[in-house]
Amino acid sequence: MSLKIRAPLFWILLLAAGLRLAGIFWGLPASDGWDNDGFAPRNFLTALALTWTPGSYFTYPPLHAVILAILNLPSLVLALLHAPSPAQHDVIGEFIKPEHMTWFAVTARLVSLAMSLGIIWCVGEMARLLAGPRAALFATCAAALNMALTYYGQVSNLDVPYLFWAMLSLLAVMRAIALHEPRRLWHAALLAGAAVATKDQAYGVFLIGLPLALIFWIATDAWPRRNARTVLVPLLSAALAVASLLLLVDGAITNPSGFLRRLAFLTGPASSDYAEYAGGVGGWLALLGDMATYYLRGGYGAVAVLLAGLGFAAHWRSSRDGMRAAGLVPLLAAVSFTLCFNFAALRSDDRFLMPQGVLACVYIGIGAEMLVFAGKAWLRMAGQLALAITALLAFHQCFAINAAMLMDPRYDAAAWLAGQVRPGDVIEVYDRNWMLPRFPAATRVVRIGPNEPSRRSPLPGILELQEAYGSPRGARFVLVSSVWARRYMEPARPLSPGKIYSRMQQRDLRNSEARTYFARLATEQLGYRLAHVAHYQGLWPPVRIHDSLNESISIYERRP
Repeated sequence: MSLKIRAPLFWILLLAAGLRLAGIFWGLPASDGWDNDGFAPRNFLTALALTWTPGSYFTYPPLHAVILAILNLPSLVLALLHAPSPAQHDVIGEFIKPEHMTWFAVTARLVSLAMSLGIIWCVGEMARLLAGPRAALFATCAAALNMALTYYGQVSNLDVPYLFWAMLSLLAVMRAIALHEPRRLWHAALLAGAAVATKDQAYGVFLIGLPLALIFWIATDAWPRRNARTVLVPLLSAALAVASLLLLVDGAITNPSGFLRRLAFLTGPASSDYAEYAGGVGGWLALLGDMATYYLRGGYGAVAVLLAGLGFAAHWRSSRDGMRAAGLVPLLAAVSFTLCFNFAALRSDDRFLMPQGVLACVYIGIGAEMLVFAGKAWLRMAGQLALAITALLAFHQCFAINAAMLMDPRYDAAAWLAGQVRPGDVIEVYDRNWMLPRFPAATRVVRIGPNEPSRRSPLPGILELQEAYGSPRGARFVLVSSVWARRYMEPARPLSPGKIYSRMQQRDLRNSEARTYFARLATEQLGYRLAHVAHYQGLWPPVRIHDSLNESISIYERRP
């Protein structure tokens, strides 16, 4: 029986791994990745350098940086040995070469892939604990076909790593409650600490959800009340130990000034500059409305939401005591993340709605099992048909992510430039690293912007200039990605109640110089014609996530 249960799980995880292979070498080899806000190939090195430097700080905690540094140790040593000198400029120049950066990026993406499979496994184990092996398989399938998890499971962002540790922690909590094994709370605390030490927003999963789950358990199950000392001693000691370790890892003890500066940044511009909803009830209601639209849209939508509700109701009705309390853990964690993080950050990006979607898969598995094995034949047939259609549509959406990576417009832009650029030609660009295609060898590329070049992430072979946009500087080609251009070209429009323009968007709307320049460039008023537009041309519908997929690139050529 065990073999029959595990064989389908193996194939589900194999399918999930296959859906994540397209992104492993997406945009590589190169000196930087195409995944916006990716932690590799560069940021993990910066995190290591700044976290424990007195007075300095990095945006994210250092745990994942340490893991990647250990895995990349051979390449790190090789890069240091090849650097012309130990001077910072020479070391950085060696590190950003494509051979080293590609190794770092691939390693980080493989780690994300493995951790995303771990998340899927956790979802299955949660459902197995609550409803048995058949519900576990359906829950695993639901998680494997989660679109956001498919994308973030093959890039280097920190959203999958922190969720991996958080899911392991929640699974340990559920087992501690359901099986009356409070020693597992030590494991849960350590894993929760690892989640927060990977990305701070993990706190949202635990801050309200975990205390409420434990309170409900103690209130409804006689066992923890009879064994209060057995429960409370490991819980409190683990919380104290993990809090101390977290402060040590985060640099609060070794670099208190830098730690305080990081907290000020996270609670200030890191969140407020990007908030898209008004603070207060109106903004929260608008955010909840957009969340509902997000979860209900597409193939992995309405049916999945209904199954989640059905599965939770079925578990609640059929369970008692510790098992009922354990079944509340995923729901309370999802609610906690919404209240403590989404309502605080006031954002509804795909990655910020992924934890709730993944946790809902536990209940989706329970609801799916009820339909597929319902007592009435007509209900079984209808349920199986609905599930099959939903799964196919979800697979279609997940594969669309792979198609977007394999047929990325940046490949088309690079190929077009390779066929057009002549020796001595200059290409003018403005965008950040992840927006740019790979340029032909020996091409002269100049990046223009009003910010200081020292604040940009350097790329080999690109000349950095600090200048106002104004007009092109005589380059033969001017390249503009749609991600960069629309921030200046989209007009201000009235927003629905509760929604606002973020501070970043407001600054872009007020930047009249840039808005005039890019508008005139797009309408061919600056002596340049639109020579080529690289855009997605696949069979699957275009999917846009994190400004990284299916974003077109416009290439302008100077008129004779």
